Amino acid sequence: MALTELYGRSFSDALYERYCDFDSTFDDLKNGCDIVYFVGSSPKKTESGLILNASTVVLTDERISHVGDPHAIETSCSHVELVDISSNAFSDWHEISLLLSSLPHVKTINLSFNPFSSHLHILPDDIQWPNLNTLCLNGSRISLDMVVEVLKKTPNLEELQICSNNYTTILSNYNFQHNNLKRVYISNNNLTDWKSICRLGDLFPHLETLIASDNPLKSFRSDDDDTAICLSNLHTLSVDQVQISEWNDIIALTKLPALHALRIHSAPLLKPYQKDERFFLLLGYMKKIIKLNGSDITANERETSERRFIRYYSQRDDKPQRYFELIERHGNLKPLVDITIRAPYLAQVHLVYNKITHDKEIDVRQTVQQFKKYLQEIFHIPFNRLRVFYVDDVAFNMGVCGPEELKYPQRLLHTYNIHDGDQFHIDLKPDLRKPQQSNQIADSTRHSRKKSTDNSPNSSFSSTSSDDDKIISPFTFDSLQKLSNQTDINTHQAFIQLDQLYPSAEKTSQINDDDDDLLFAAASACIQMKKD
Repeated sequence: MALTELYGRSFSDALYERYCDFDSTFDDLKNGCDIVYFVGSSPKKTESGLILNASTVVLTDERISHVGDPHAIETSCSHVELVDISSNAFSDWHEISLLLSSLPHVKTINLSFNPFSSHLHILPDDIQWPNLNTLCLNGSRISLDMVVEVLKKTPNLEELQICSNNYTTILSNYNFQHNNLKRVYISNNNLTDWKSICRLGDLFPHLETLIASDNPLKSFRSDDDDTAICLSNLHTLSVDQVQISEWNDIIALTKLPALHALRIHSAPLLKPYQKDERFFLLLGYMKKIIKLNGSDITANERETSERRFIRYYSQRDDKPQRYFELIERHGNLKPLVDITIRAPYLAQVHLVYNKITHDKEIDVRQTVQQFKKYLQEIFHIPFNRLRVFYVDDVAFNMGVCGPEELKYPQRLLHTYNIHDGDQFHIDLKPDLRKPQQSNQIADSTRHSRKKSTDNSPNSSFSSTSSDDDKIISPFTFDSLQKLSNQTDINTHQAFIQLDQLYPSAEKTSQINDDDDDLLFAAASACIQMKKD
């Protein structure tokens, strides 16, 4: 006792120094000051001169190791119901017994993080603390045998906190049961076996709330399978940060008859799933849960989760029994259609060049000129030789309209009423920079015209294409071939030749000297057609 007093402070001294305010005035006392300090002759004067009107005393981290004056404490703290003396220097259970005996009306006491001895200290039989309702012994490394010894002196205790005490197992040979304890906090220990949790149920048969998170529990199952018996009144369970890895462990929790609130965020079992997947899978398995991870479960959330549970396991071979139970309730549901939602100004189209189709998503808010620049970068075609034809897929197949050339640079693509599946055909204009090619085209035209006149004098052009025609007609456009079912095929071929002779370049393109030769050849072809 002398050594304790030598190395620590007393509770009575710390109480006096913390709560005695010598500078308080009469106005402070009238305004509801929690502490009244009397001097002189007064009917309420005590030996310490201190009376606490407050119901709470907090003396944390004050190096308190012993009680001091128990009579002064009893008189000063006659209205106190909660005492917090955590993180002090208490190590002797004799001092704790003396302190609790000096606080007859205290209902809650926090003794956490005091360096208690791990040895068992037998308390006298005549000591009882019937008013104590909540006892906190977190981080004190107190042995479970000593906890049971204290519980024998607190018959009306309802809440026990023994977190962070490095417990690895809970034995079954205590030969004691506490019939009033309802809430146990045993988080952040080293419990690995679910049997230890079941033994807590044996110690506290009326246990309703168990907070056992941050324990490396590997399973929620035991060999004896006595979970439902020993935890028959448990309605709230927190087992976050455990090490379970099978859904059978979650199924084991469904055997708890009264369980309706569960907290489990993190575990190897849940790690592969997204947050919403964890939610509907847990709810799907646990049909009695009405609160999950702190959230109340509505009837709509319950039904939605169960339906998602059915659809999830309908595509799998490892269907649990719960799946078939839900099938009886909701029916055999088909998988939901996977709908891809994208911006309304985007269209999925086909770009056709050299008989090769490329599927692309384009923005219909851009202009024709911007679209052609985009095609130039994709196909590496000179901009001034690029020709683009739009094909409305539905209208074309119905025979309503054919390809439409994109001629106006500033026209917006959406004005063509583009839909998903439509086509854009890309073609090359003749290279007008080579004059010899223009002369060759003109000569080829005359040669083809002469051969057609000899073979069929009653028609303008032959319906059979020659090698010279292939030189004249570099336009290999498949869609245009489909539209060639007209009665006057020869006239249509004439227009194709004229179209090649007259370039359809943008209005901004410049006419050079080579174009003069091409115009001259076109004029000659027209004169020859009139003569024929």
